[in-house]
Amino acid sequence: MMTSSKSANVMARFLALKPAHVEAHCKTGSELMAWQQEEGLKASRLVADQNRQARIEKILGRSGIQPLHRDCGFKNYLAETEDQQQALALAKSYLRDFGNTHGGFVFSGNVGTGKNHLATAIVRSLITKNKAAAIITVAELCQKFRSTFDKSSPLKEADLMRDICRLDLLVLDEVGVQKTANNDFEINLLSQIIDRRQLQLKPTGMLTNLNHSEMFALLGDRIMDRQTNGGMWVPFTWNSFRSRKGGRA
Repeated sequence: MMTSSKSANVMARFLALKPAHVEAHCKTGSELMAWQQEEGLKASRLVADQNRQARIEKILGRSGIQPLHRDCGFKNYLAETEDQQQALALAKSYLRDFGNTHGGFVFSGNVGTGKNHLATAIVRSLITKNKAAAIITVAELCQKFRSTFDKSSPLKEADLMRDICRLDLLVLDEVGVQKTANNDFEINLLSQIIDRRQLQLKPTGMLTNLNHSEMFALLGDRIMDRQTNGGMWVPFTWNSFRSRKGGRA
């Protein structure tokens, strides 16, 4: 880091060499030092974001997106009806406002209606903006946590929980499939992750076939109230168009 006098000397030489028609973004030594500090903070934040994304991709053994959905984006989402156009608009608005609020989202509807497509489009866009994000089924997430119970596992449960909760956005797919018998582990894990992320002001997305009342019954009023406070609930009420899209909806 330059001292004040040194930066002033550098600034003076730079201004002397600058063509008359060029406007300098720094005109004093103190402005130069402030600019250097700001750029240093930006660089350190970028490295931290990249490291978080790299860690989660190492844990998942893939990028934050399943290979089947890597081409899913806003531009190739099929939005023919008014309801589909509304779902697309809401997904875009969630991305546009990301970081301004800490609410999550719930995409609710039958299979093949495009919930995964739009959620993936959000995750892809965030990753390109150097945010750490991932979309994972509840079954895969539970399997990852169960694997940490093995004493020979190089990944410890606490470390996995920390990395999952540090993601800027975590999207949980197939929420509600585990509502059948013997689901205590899955529900307790989901509740713990969602609750901890909410306390850390980290939003969580959910993709589900359940309706509003079924989701509240599954996860409880406290978690769902937090989930939808400042977030959004988007219904996908139309029939499946998966066969028209090659099975990627």
